Amino acid sequence: MLAPGRRKDGSGDGPPARPAWRRFGDPLLKLMVSGGLLYWLLSQSDLQAFGRVLGRTDVALFAAAACFFVLSNVLGAGQWYLLLRGQSLAVSPGQTAVVYWVGVFFNNLLPGNIGGDAVRIYDVRRLTGATGRAAAATFMDRFIGLFSTCCLALGACALVAEVRRPGLVTLLGTVWLTLAAMLAMGLSRRLGRVRAFLGLLLPRRLAAGVERLRSSIAVYREQTGLLAAAWAVSLGVQFSRILVYWAAGLAVGLEVGLRYFMGFQPAAAIVAALPISVGGLGVREGVLVELFGGIGVEESLAFAASLLGYAAGISASALGGIAFVLRRTGPRPEPRAA
Repeated sequence: MLAPGRRKDGSGDGPPARPAWRRFGDPLLKLMVSGGLLYWLLSQSDLQAFGRVLGRTDVALFAAAACFFVLSNVLGAGQWYLLLRGQSLAVSPGQTAVVYWVGVFFNNLLPGNIGGDAVRIYDVRRLTGATGRAAAATFMDRFIGLFSTCCLALGACALVAEVRRPGLVTLLGTVWLTLAAMLAMGLSRRLGRVRAFLGLLLPRRLAAGVERLRSSIAVYREQTGLLAAAWAVSLGVQFSRILVYWAAGLAVGLEVGLRYFMGFQPAAAIVAALPISVGGLGVREGVLVELFGGIGVEESLAFAASLLGYAAGISASALGGIAFVLRRTGPRPEPRAA
């Protein structure tokens, strides 16, 4: 008889298969969250005004929003490439760009807004055979992006009094402090000795997985120059994402100044990153409608700007869908001997 948790192929112990209700119930629940939030926002808006706002969309500005998203993906692929190099993973810039675009495509379409990260890890594993290091580089990529988002938003709140709202500053400040503590725990030798605590707080397999991930992240401890370069590129990535929604707002006539988008869009992106919806749809729109409503912007206008920004991202991400069909993520076959 096989030992409990042992697979028939002889591989090591693995986690039990997820029940069928979990496999289908989680995506369905997230679809319901996105659909319910969108329905609620539409019910609170003047549908005729909403239709008029969308009807006067400036196509050129919408195209500019999509181009800003493309720019963010180009920079994002460069940031991830630096982090993969820090893990000594032999992935070429071209392969990195293709896999990154595919990941963004799935992030925008799969429930939870993080499904594309799993696709990226899987593809790098197929290219290099290194799952742990691929996960560490992808985790750092997501971590640095979130940290840069908070930095830009807190900078806007510090410089522009109109953006400085207690709830917004509290949210951003809490996330920033949490990320800083996690970074210190991952990179510091003294603070990183948390294995004993993990063993007490988490199940054994989960604690072991977290410890392996932390050990892989610790590789960056001696690569401060690489981390600084990745963070600088990340600021460009996140600022380009802000420009996506700024251009989308201009396309529907939302002319309130870039500083408000710098303060509001990052907060919406942080909340939308929670794995409770499909690509953050509905969650992001609700946050932006609430924040822009605080400065007197009409609900239908803020709602239309947010949806248009999301549509610009989906349009640009379609390139990732094409790359997914045409990509090659395995080694080329060796030529046959004569």
